[in-house]
Amino acid sequence: MTRFSIAIITFAVIAIPETPAADSSGNPAETEAPALAQTSDRDTSPVSREATPTASPAVAGSATEEAAAVTVTASELEDSRLQISPDAGTSTYTITDQQIKTIAQGENTSFDNVLTRAPGVSDDTYGAIHFRNEDPYYRYYVNGTLLPSGINGFSQDIFTRSVASSTVMVGALSAQYPEGNYGLVDIRTKTGEGVSGGTATFYGGSYTTLQPSFSFGGSSQGTDVYFSGSYLHDALGLENPTPHTTAIHDDTDQYRGVAYLSHQFQNSGRLSMIFSAAYADYEIPNTPGQVPTLDFSQTNLAGVHINSSKLNETQNEQTYWGIIAYQQTVDDFSFQLSQVNRWSTVTFVPDIKGDLFFNGVAARVHDFIMTNGIQADVSYQWGDAHVVRAGVLADTSKAGANNNSFVYAIDPVTGNPVGNPIEIDDEHSKRAYGYGVYLQDRWQLTEKLTLNYGLRFEGLRAYTHDDALCPRLNIVYQLDKDTGIHAGYARYFDPPQLLTVTPGTVSRFNGTTNAPDQDTNDPVKVEKSHYFDAGIDREITQGFKVGLDAYYKIAKNQIEDGQFGAANISVPFNYREASMYGAELSADYVNGPLSAFLNFSVSDTWAKGIASSQFELDADELAALDKENTHLDAQQYYTASAGVAYRWMDFVFHLDALYGDGVRAGFINKGKVQPHYPVNLGVQYHFKVHSGSDLALRFDVINLFDQVYILNDGTSVGEGAVKYGHRRALYGGISYSF
Repeated sequence: MTRFSIAIITFAVIAIPETPAADSSGNPAETEAPALAQTSDRDTSPVSREATPTASPAVAGSATEEAAAVTVTASELEDSRLQISPDAGTSTYTITDQQIKTIAQGENTSFDNVLTRAPGVSDDTYGAIHFRNEDPYYRYYVNGTLLPSGINGFSQDIFTRSVASSTVMVGALSAQYPEGNYGLVDIRTKTGEGVSGGTATFYGGSYTTLQPSFSFGGSSQGTDVYFSGSYLHDALGLENPTPHTTAIHDDTDQYRGVAYLSHQFQNSGRLSMIFSAAYADYEIPNTPGQVPTLDFSQTNLAGVHINSSKLNETQNEQTYWGIIAYQQTVDDFSFQLSQVNRWSTVTFVPDIKGDLFFNGVAARVHDFIMTNGIQADVSYQWGDAHVVRAGVLADTSKAGANNNSFVYAIDPVTGNPVGNPIEIDDEHSKRAYGYGVYLQDRWQLTEKLTLNYGLRFEGLRAYTHDDALCPRLNIVYQLDKDTGIHAGYARYFDPPQLLTVTPGTVSRFNGTTNAPDQDTNDPVKVEKSHYFDAGIDREITQGFKVGLDAYYKIAKNQIEDGQFGAANISVPFNYREASMYGAELSADYVNGPLSAFLNFSVSDTWAKGIASSQFELDADELAALDKENTHLDAQQYYTASAGVAYRWMDFVFHLDALYGDGVRAGFINKGKVQPHYPVNLGVQYHFKVHSGSDLALRFDVINLFDQVYILNDGTSVGEGAVKYGHRRALYGGISYSF
């Protein structure tokens, strides 16, 4: 069976009907017919795609706005904030909190799993996902404010339970959005006005999973409060490096919390604050049967045997962020001022003796990054035909590392390690400054034709000094009431992560068991690219809508990342040049108690030459990549997600599936791993306990057919560990809302 036919078979499934309309307490209201039977609006379907057109400039007209109006709040302040943040000409895909509840594991799942239900999004290991086969440098907007980048580890930036709606934006974004090359996710958090009550949940099952959580919200006299928190313990914290059902040494304990507070003043201004905290401990899973790659007969490990299944490597991750924003609308003028802070740390603790035995190096790695930023966005309705927007974004970051490595000296004659371990300390930090300013106009030329054009200037002062003027242009044409066409161009300026290896770090390991194959280490560079995007959306019949989008990108200094060394921390490097192209199909259907969606994408990527951090790769890889084109390591030719859900009385049955054609593998990414297509199913049952209270039961099966599949075999450029997908697991939970 071909890859294409497998993907088409996967088409058949998934969709997510809404739960019954909520009453004032936030609990499902009693109704004889499900909410989906009462409307065919796109944003009440499981996952919704929009091409953004609007016939009137007085209406904000984005998929984000419609979703917010349905699932978050209908207040004028929320509408005006969405008016500040347009997506005209960009394909968008919206998932609401009610829809999240009817995918596998619902709100108990990680947010990356939610996003894999959007078109062109593929899953990867350690919580990473890819938009259009790009490495995971996508960014989050939270209530209209850009969240600074952290450290690419395992932990999630967004707490699923706190999300009211999320809108994926990809393609040629408008000038308002920086670093949109890898995709943006616009998050609208839950508020006390939208929740108005509390929920306590206990969820658990396979792999000793225990996950209690809670949330509570309310509003009174203009003050709005919402908070939620959870604890998670399970024995499959990271992907299993073996095909077996259970992993060895893979426990995790995670704590998460989010708090939202806002107050609306009599002058129609609103001050809001949101804070998020995540603390996670991971055991690094072991692979039995490993053998050392070096001869330790001339070291203190002579005659020693170590069982690789008994290693004890661990990693701790912490991330804390907060946003304070003031928003106001005066006549045709709207603005939002925001201040954001983020602190992230990752600490990897090796099994010193074991890591030395198997790898020749044991490194304790402690990385941190602290970012402070300000953001201002304004919007002005200028006559009947124009909406002018402008803004500024500036931040400063300090990132650094405090690492301690144990290595052996190398005998220059035999090339074997000798003597006792040597400790090498590496402590360094770097300050960076980023800034951007933009001006754009949405011009309604005719009732059917909209032009969104603007300029953005961005700059970076860090390990490299660079800046660029980035023009953006989008055109939207409404063919008829059911069909919209969009096309756009964007130039992007995408800085890499601030965390990187300094030249001094590389030279310190010369003559040791951690010496690189070659020591070239050009600094990581800013990626600059040209992005072209075009698409069409059409409502075929009432309740059945489809969208098709195509894109093409040309990049200089394409950013990639890789895991180099034992610590599970990704670091960036650049391909000298790259290009990618593809197409995405989306469809969603709503008819009474039944709803379904399908996303299918096809894409290809090419890259050539390594332009930075060359020491991370072997000399033969560097030489081959300098001469030959290769695929990016995250590329999958075909990616699909699909699902179906059906409401019957007080039951909701849901089925969903993902399809991945397999990421790249082998020398300079010439091969690929096998496709995977796990299927998940679940059922929920809601019933009233007493007036104002609701009890919900749910049961989920992950990987129903227990497919054994490799997500990554560790042989591609920048990868060094085998990681298998989630084996079959059974989970259940009970939730009480009041």
